[in-house]
Amino acid sequence: MLPPRPDPKHLARLLADTDYFRRSPSRLGGRDEHKEWQHFIVHTGGMNLLVNFSLLDEPRPGRAGSAEVARLIVMAHGEEGWEGDVERFEDGEVQVEAGHLHARFGPNTLRFEGDRWHLSVALRERPVSVELELVPVALPALSAHHLLAPQRPISWLFLPRLEARGTITLGRRTVRVEGAPAYHDHNWGHFRWGDDFCWEWGSAVPLEAANPWSAVLVRMVDRGRTVARYQALFLWGGGESLRVFRDEELSFSTAGHFQPGRAFSLPRPLALLAPGTAADLPRALEVQARGRGDELRLTFTPRHAARLLLPAEGSLEQLTTLHEVLGPVSLRGRVRGETVDMEGPAVFEFIRG
Repeated sequence: MLPPRPDPKHLARLLADTDYFRRSPSRLGGRDEHKEWQHFIVHTGGMNLLVNFSLLDEPRPGRAGSAEVARLIVMAHGEEGWEGDVERFEDGEVQVEAGHLHARFGPNTLRFEGDRWHLSVALRERPVSVELELVPVALPALSAHHLLAPQRPISWLFLPRLEARGTITLGRRTVRVEGAPAYHDHNWGHFRWGDDFCWEWGSAVPLEAANPWSAVLVRMVDRGRTVARYQALFLWGGGESLRVFRDEELSFSTAGHFQPGRAFSLPRPLALLAPGTAADLPRALEVQARGRGDELRLTFTPRHAARLLLPAEGSLEQLTTLHEVLGPVSLRGRVRGETVDMEGPAVFEFIRG
């Protein structure tokens, strides 16, 4: 029998102890090149929403060291296609305290109160606004200090499954959200865009609320995508992690090339440096997981994609492209005596460049 949902009070205490903002040591004279973000995904009513509160160290022209910069990234896909923006905030507009789970970027706020996240976002120049509560319904996974590249570690926490309630406004359409599936992760570490790494990262939740399964896929490789440095498929059943397949237990296969239509790229000014629609994405991705008598197959089929363009640190001529890719996913198999059978929406990230 699968475990029930975790006690909300226990889960709230656990998140308070693990999911807090770290902030860059450079603010206190320590190591720079720090990056950190709180990331949320919501699937509802033919709409997919991605919201990212990001803090990252940037070099200061003409000055030694770097400064921590706050950015809000919002991407939404609905009936009319993609919408969203990247907004930057000055120091006086930002309130984020290390050791806590709250953030304010201008009028946009992220709060953890009681047993849930409260997300309030309104873009300045684009027709996207969000008022949501996100209630965790599964225990998180926490993993620390994995090397993306030599001397470049990253850590993460992810909540595979939340329930979202509230409203999302995209253009002239406002969607009432009630119990919609959602996902959250928090990443932090010291690395540079353009270093010798790529990653493939995906989250999958079920269409039906009664379906107990959810999954997260992580794969870190070198920039040429010839050497896998870390790979894992996390499977949750009910409110707890049921199985983690790692490294040699996983095999990956791809078919064809997925070519999105007109490229939606953020930030918009950087799209001038990356014209065209070439994406280097698979038309289908299949992951086979086997080990200790367990077997699981994940299949992801891209349908829509957007690009987040990131200037490489250390090169004025290079961009790193982070593809946010939407599409259906299926999970089939048998793990620890339980039959796994799930279909639902997924968002996969593919770093290229």
